[in-house]
Amino acid sequence: MRAFAQILLLSLLVTMLTGCRDQINLEDTTLSLMVGIDLNEKNELLFYISSPVFNREAKEKSEEYGIRSSTIRESRMGFDERVTGLTQAGKIQVLVMGKKLLAHPDWFRLLDVVFRDAKFSVNARMAVLDGPLHELFDFKPKDKPRLAIHVTTLIDTANNRNLTVKTRAQELHRQMYEKGMTPTMTELKKEKRAVKVTGTALLKQNGTYASLIEPRDTILLQTLLHEKQGELSVTIPIKEPNDQKQISKDRISFFIKGVKKKVKTTYQNGRFHFDVHFNLRVSISERMFPFDMEKDHKKMERMISDELQKDYMKLIKKCQEIGADPFGFGLYARAYEYKEYKKVENDWTKAFSNAKVEIKSDVSIKGNGVVK
Repeated sequence: MRAFAQILLLSLLVTMLTGCRDQINLEDTTLSLMVGIDLNEKNELLFYISSPVFNREAKEKSEEYGIRSSTIRESRMGFDERVTGLTQAGKIQVLVMGKKLLAHPDWFRLLDVVFRDAKFSVNARMAVLDGPLHELFDFKPKDKPRLAIHVTTLIDTANNRNLTVKTRAQELHRQMYEKGMTPTMTELKKEKRAVKVTGTALLKQNGTYASLIEPRDTILLQTLLHEKQGELSVTIPIKEPNDQKQISKDRISFFIKGVKKKVKTTYQNGRFHFDVHFNLRVSISERMFPFDMEKDHKKMERMISDELQKDYMKLIKKCQEIGADPFGFGLYARAYEYKEYKKVENDWTKAFSNAKVEIKSDVSIKGNGVVK
C-alpha cells in the first residue's frame, strides 16, 4: 500500500512538472507591447515593435525596431535577428496603424494573424497615427514611462474622460463585419515633445480612413453610443451680452450625471427617420459670466439644450457627408425597419447619408456647486 502511494505521488509530481518544459526566463524574451504597421514612400510595408528590456546591465529600458516585411508573421523573423530575446506577441497592448496605410482598402487583411490568435486580439488597443510611424517609435521621453506603457495609459486615460474611443482588436473585427455601423479607433499625433490623443478616427464601411472627430465631439458620440459611461465633462459657449474687453469668454462647463436616450425609427417617403430624444441630468462646474441662476434657472436649461442640439446635429451632418455611421443608426434600422434595411444593408452608409435625423435634448440642472 505504501509503495502504491509513493508511485501515485511520483506520478502526480511528474504530471505537474510537464508544464515547466517550455519554461522561458523573462530576461530571454522580447515582449512586444506595441506594434506598428505603416507604408513608406514606395508603398512598402514597414513593421515596428516596442519592447521592455529586463536586463539589469542595459541603460535603455525599452528597445524599438523597424523593418520592411510582407506580413506580421514574417516580420517576426526579422525582429528575432535583432532583438535581445525571443519575440513574444501575446502581450501586445497597442497596435498602431499609419494613416497612409489606412487609405488602402486592403490594410485589414494584414491583421489576419491577429484575429487567428486570441491572445493578440483581446488586449490590443487599435490606434492610428497622423504622421510617419517611425517618429512615434523613435520617441524616447525622459519624463515618461516606457513608450508602450505610456501610449497604453494615454489611450486608457483619454477614454475614461470620453475624449476618444477604446477599440480593441476583437471589437474592431466585429465593427468591420457589422453592416449597420462603421468602425472607429483612437487617433494619435506625435508632437515635438509629446504624443497627443487628437480624438477619434472615423473609418468608412470598407475600412479606409474617413475623417477625425475631435475630443469634444467624441463625448457626444459616446453619449449616442453608450448613454453614460465614464466621466462626461462638456464646455459650450452661451451667447449672453458681453463686454468685449473682458478676457474670459462666455462659456459654461458641466458634468453630465445621467443620460437617458430613446430612438424612434421609421421609414417614410424613401428615407429612414431617426428621432432621438435625450434626457440629460447635469451639474454646473464652471460659469464664466454673471447669471441669476435662482431666477432664470429654466432659461439656462433651455440655452444648454439648444447648444447641445446644434452640436449633435453638426456632428451627425458631418458623418452623413463623409459616409460614416459610427453611431450605429443602422442597428436601429435593422431592428425596427428590417424589410427596408435589407434592401440597403450592403450600402448602409449611402442610405444613412439620405436619412433624416432629429435630436431633441431636455436638460435638467441638478447642481451648481457651492457658490451661486
